[in-house]
Amino acid sequence: MRLFQSSTTSVGLLILILIFIVLIALIVVFSQQILVSLAGVGAQANVVIYVVAIAFPLILLGLIVFQIVRLIRERATHKPGSRLKTRLMIFFVVIALLSSIPQALLSVNFVNSAINFWLEARLGEALRGGLSISLEYYRGVVENLRGFNSSPLMSSILADLDRNPERLWKNVRTVNSAVQFIQIFSPDGSELLFRGEPRGRLRSLGSFDAQTGDLPKEDREDASILRNAAVYELDGNRCTVVVGRLMPEDFDRDAQRLTESLEIFNQLNRYKRLFRLVLIVFYFFFSFPIFLLSILVSFLLTEEIIRPIVNLEEATRRVAEGDFSFRILSRSADELSHLVGSFNRMVSELSHSREKLKQSEKISAWQEIAQRLAHEIKNPLTPIKLSAQRILKKYATDPGKGGEEFHKVLQASVSSIVREVDNLDNLLVEFREFARLPMPRLQPVHLREIVEEVAAMYTNLSARVTIDSAHVSEDSVILADPGQVKQVLANLIRNAIQAMPEGGEVSIRSAVVHKENRRFCRIWIKDSGEGIAGDIRDRVFEPYFTSKKDGAGLGLAIVERIVFDHDGIIWFETEEGVGTTFIFDLPLG
Repeated sequence: MRLFQSSTTSVGLLILILIFIVLIALIVVFSQQILVSLAGVGAQANVVIYVVAIAFPLILLGLIVFQIVRLIRERATHKPGSRLKTRLMIFFVVIALLSSIPQALLSVNFVNSAINFWLEARLGEALRGGLSISLEYYRGVVENLRGFNSSPLMSSILADLDRNPERLWKNVRTVNSAVQFIQIFSPDGSELLFRGEPRGRLRSLGSFDAQTGDLPKEDREDASILRNAAVYELDGNRCTVVVGRLMPEDFDRDAQRLTESLEIFNQLNRYKRLFRLVLIVFYFFFSFPIFLLSILVSFLLTEEIIRPIVNLEEATRRVAEGDFSFRILSRSADELSHLVGSFNRMVSELSHSREKLKQSEKISAWQEIAQRLAHEIKNPLTPIKLSAQRILKKYATDPGKGGEEFHKVLQASVSSIVREVDNLDNLLVEFREFARLPMPRLQPVHLREIVEEVAAMYTNLSARVTIDSAHVSEDSVILADPGQVKQVLANLIRNAIQAMPEGGEVSIRSAVVHKENRRFCRIWIKDSGEGIAGDIRDRVFEPYFTSKKDGAGLGLAIVERIVFDHDGIIWFETEEGVGTTFIFDLPLG
């Protein structure tokens, strides 16, 4: 049985997908960092980029080199599917190149276009113009507050401080609507008047007591406050008048952004060529690992594609070698599973047809046996008939009717008749044993005990032959007819001994094997004889075929019949001048 296993490939693909996702995340993160680094904000990001950009491709390249070396070794050892795997890999690499080269050209062109667009001169002019407008607006507000607070008109407006403060504030707003609040302090620092935006109110002059003119800008979370202070004589007292305005919300932040953007723009514009080169190199640093990653995915996909084909090729080879028990199991539910099912059905039909063919061959063999048996019976009948006719003729022509000459002829003829009848009897006994071989009576049998019992019968048969049964497992219990198994072992051991007239060793060993979800005990009986000649190897198990002068040719046929009746199989391996090994499988109990 062979099961299509895809768990390893699935895990590998999942790992590569995770690596691909991590790679995409690194590209997004580092693309932002490299822009900041090129603008001069930070230089540490470059170190991380270089380490990742160099180490990561080297790891992927090492994995690809390992796969290539493995593929070369598979081709060198002629592993099934290695040539197809090579062609598929070349195909996948060509596809990856065909898709990546246009993308690379398009990306480089896009980078150039984007850089030209980002660093366009009008964009810099717009940034400088925006910053200039912001500064002009700021200076205008400061100048407005300064000029208004030091103008002669302010003295006449302050005349209403004691008489009508509300009119004072109304006049300030009428004359200069840019002023959002006014605050007047007495000489001792106490507040005399405050009108306008509450956020612009000073709790006290504090450190500003001795200052006149523009006061330092006050920055708060919700506003930036501009103030101007001036000193006036009011009723003989020197009073401090503070006017101010709240700048628009986020004015400082926007101005800061304009300043930083203009600085970055000028920085990138100065290193425009270097920036373009860095972006292109950055693109290739991270596109090259993606290309390597695609090659690794190609290796895994190639393994996934060719594995079923290799399994089918191996199954076909096994079936061609005669192993009709081989099956393929598939967990998939696609066209491949239908192909596997068709293959298994084909093997089953072939196995069934093979059994029918074997039965037909057996019938043909029996027909041949009948013809040969008739021939063998006819041969001794001729001398028997001639001997009887000779006796009758001698008896009729002998005048003495029982003289010495007649007794000589009678003795020779009768001896010939008895000898030929004995031969016929032996022939018929062997034929009867083969034809009337009973069905096995199955029971659990300890293989080691039977082997040792049969081996002991032949141990002293020849002093120059040794029998080694030490490698027969003591735990093997087979389901068999003990008498018939002894007959199989005896025939094979006797044949092995006869195949070594000059002496040698008969080796017997066993092992457990699995076939079609069943367990069998496999027994090897090996001799060191001359081997079986090539021209008779196909006829070894044929009934009534023998290469021995005094054999009937039914020994191995009986052995095959017994093994077959036990639902087993028997075959042999031989090499002339080296020896022969008979191998048979019997089901385990």
